[in-house]
Formats: sequence, C-alpha cells, structure tokens
Amino acid sequence: MRAWRSRLAAGRLVVIAIACLGVGAPAATATSSAGTATSVPPAAVADVPREAVGARLLDQLRLSGVVRAGPHELPGGGGRLPGSSRARDAGPEVRLAQPGPEHAPIDTIVRFEFSRPMAVGSVLRSFRIEPAVDGTLEWPDDRTLLFHPAAPLAYHSAYRVTVGGFPAAGGNLAALGSFTFATVWRPPSVPFPFTLTFDDCGTPEAIQAILSALADRQLHAIFFPTGQCRDQLPWLVPALLAAGHRVCNHTYSHPDLSRLSAAAIRSEIERGVSVGCDLFRPPYGAMDRSGRVASVAASLGYRIQLWDVDTRDWAGTPADVMVAMIRARGGVVLMHMHGLHTVEAIRAL
Repeated sequence: MRAWRSRLAAGRLVVIAIACLGVGAPAATATSSAGTATSVPPAAVADVPREAVGARLLDQLRLSGVVRAGPHELPGGGGRLPGSSRARDAGPEVRLAQPGPEHAPIDTIVRFEFSRPMAVGSVLRSFRIEPAVDGTLEWPDDRTLLFHPAAPLAYHSAYRVTVGGFPAAGGNLAALGSFTFATVWRPPSVPFPFTLTFDDCGTPEAIQAILSALADRQLHAIFFPTGQCRDQLPWLVPALLAAGHRVCNHTYSHPDLSRLSAAAIRSEIERGVSVGCDLFRPPYGAMDRSGRVASVAASLGYRIQLWDVDTRDWAGTPADVMVAMIRARGGVVLMHMHGLHTVEAIRAL
C-alpha cells in the first residue's frame, strides 16, 4: 500500500511538473515559424530550464533517466505521463533527427522534429545541452527546432540534449525528449599521405571494431575480402559500401597464384569480390616470373595493387610500431581484418 501511494504521489508531481512548464510562456517572441533565429549563450541554454519550477521538479524526480522520446510511461507501469501512446488522444512526439548517436561531425547541427505543430515559446525554453555550448536556436517551421553551435564541438566527446514543449493547438499533453550523441575522434596526424587497406576476412566482431575505429578517425579505406569471406558474411560487402569504403578483388580462396595454372588463376579472380573496383591484390603479393598472374588479371580488367608498408599485424606487431611505420613513410598500408592490434593502431594514428 505504501509503495502504491508513493507511485501515486510521484505521478501527481510529474503532472504538476509538466503543467508548470507552460507557466509564463512568452507569446512566441523568441522565434517564429517564419524561420527566425535566437542567440542562446551557454548559461542560458544550460540554466534557463533549471530556473523553471516545472524543470526543477523534473530534475528532482529524475525524469531525465525515464523520458527518452515521444510517449512514455512512469517506471513500473504505475501510471502514464500525458502523451502516453496508450491514451486515445496521444501527445506529440519528438525525435533527434540529426546527428546520429555515434560519429557525429564536430561541425554538426542539432535537429529535432516534432510530430505536431508546437508552441514555439514552450519548446525554446525547454532546450538544454550538456556540456553547455554557445549557439543559436532556429525555428524554421512549427515542427522543427535547430540548434547551431557557435563553434565546432569537441572531438571524441559525449553530449546530452533535452527538449520538450506543448502543441500549438493547446492542451496538457507534452512532448519530452532526452538524447545523447558522441562526436568523432580527432583526425590522424601523419606527415605523409596514406591509404589503409584490409585483406582477407575476420570475425564479425573484429570487422565491426575496424569499421567503428575508421569511422571515429573519419577514414575511408580499401578492403580486399576473399570471395569465401563474402559468402560467409553476406552483410559484409553492403556494410563496407554503406560506410564509404572501396571493395576490391583478393581472389576467392586466397591461394598462392604463382603456383596455379592460368585457368586456375582466372577462376580464382572471377569468383573474387569486386564492386566497381578495378584493383586486384594477389594473396601474399605472390607474382610469377612469367607474368601469368598480371596477364590474367589484366585480361579481366584489373590492375595489380600491392603495398608500401606491410604492418604484419597478423603476426602481432604492436600498435605503436605500426603507427611509427605508417608515419615514417605513408603510402599504401597493408593491414588485415584479423590483425591482433589493428584497431589499436587505427585509433592511435
């Protein structure tokens, strides 16, 4: 019984808090649906919501840990905030349309989209970003709020943004949203131009870690997966292309081509992976003296692509040694999707 009464009391405080968000709202003078902008200093962005009675109550109730976006319920199913999807007249929803949760560029804008036309004043007063960032709020239309940071965000940092408000049509049903996103790492500092290339195959976890590290460092690479890898991991090629990487030919089964007949070489290359790429990398860099490998590859429209720096990551080369090799020379760098310290090296560039 006591627990039930506690939840009921918390529910009443939530309703009071949300209702208080609309008290004293200006008559949409900060921005307008015509697209005007308002400069918001860091202190204002971070502190104005805390000064409102409703926001203080929300902080006390720790709603920021419960409210994420759109319709939501109280913990434990003991009640619903106004705007619950179970209500017949559901409240407005809000989503963070830009940036994504990870790898946000440091020059990003923050874009919120509401499911209904909103009361401008209530939305503007609710906006908050942590850590505090100087910037400008813009209301291009009655369903969209933009925040333009006055300067680039910090590299490799996490930000939390919250926003809410009432629909323009009135009523007590509010939209409340709390979102987080993280910016990319600082770009590599290498004195010579370089291109990372990745051969063979790897576990899904290892490949995903490489893709994440490349995205953090804002790098695009050339991948040379085998045909067998493509068959074993059907998602691999689409994922590589979607991330902006090139996908080129490394034969089907990774044999030493210098030991094969011309017909066998052709079969290996024809069954390899190639998506709009005319580069071919023979396994082990093995080329026969008679030129059969190069000749067959050329007859199929491929150019041989070897490397300038062999990191030997497959053998366990330490990350700092690989980074030193790359910084000393640059050029085309040979790595593997199964390298032992490859991800560490990418992040340390």
